[in-house]
Amino acid sequence: MPALKPIPQQEALELATQCAALLRARFGAKRVIPFGSVVGAGTWHAGSDLDLAVEGVAPEQFFRAWSALRALLPPGLDIDLVDLEQAGEALRARILGEHPLSEAPWTNLQALINDELAALDRIVLEMQAGVDSLEEPPSSFDLNALASYLHQFYTGCERILERIATTVDGTVPGGAFSHANLLSQMTQERPGIRPSVLHEALWLRLQDYLAFRHFFRHAYGYTLEWAKLRPLVESLPVTLADFKTQLTAFWDAMPREP
Repeated sequence: MPALKPIPQQEALELATQCAALLRARFGAKRVIPFGSVVGAGTWHAGSDLDLAVEGVAPEQFFRAWSALRALLPPGLDIDLVDLEQAGEALRARILGEHPLSEAPWTNLQALINDELAALDRIVLEMQAGVDSLEEPPSSFDLNALASYLHQFYTGCERILERIATTVDGTVPGGAFSHANLLSQMTQERPGIRPSVLHEALWLRLQDYLAFRHFFRHAYGYTLEWAKLRPLVESLPVTLADFKTQLTAFWDAMPREP
């Protein structure tokens, strides 16, 4: 199968306008706001999604609207549709331009990463609150809920690493092993450009969460086992703390803004 042609940023902006028209005409959207790298808040690259915030779409119509947008977009361009009324405080402020991003790329990157870390904090806090009230052993419903949090956690970590790879390295791995290769890329120092982002112990731990992400995306929920999930669930807070520590060390060791 031939590789998909990357979508240029200007073409993605034009598609955002078409998406907004569709959301207003078919789903009664009151506001549609493109945000993120498509409008210059971050680096647009071949793997970028089209980020749209929407207000006024009825909850029962939300996923139908998302599906209609997917059908409108060309292959190779995914949509991230955010309900503005349900967005977290930091994300909502960024979408509405209440905290304008800097024109300096690394300062901008740090602000975006801080937003992602706030979302990871929320994921871990919510999961810990659920774990405190778990039955022993957890029900199938609880296991599926925990699995979803684990999946969200790794996705958030990966999004941060992708931002670093795009903005600082200028390259993001592609292909069948892109997720694992991104982790490996983040363990490597780039002399004169950046220090390594992950040390070996955290790299190995994140590989476990990546493996679970792959399993969860391809398995039925009834195959989940508490004995296998428990180590990932219990180590999540310390993994996030370690991730934050290494990101801080990374920023402290970075050369000055280019």
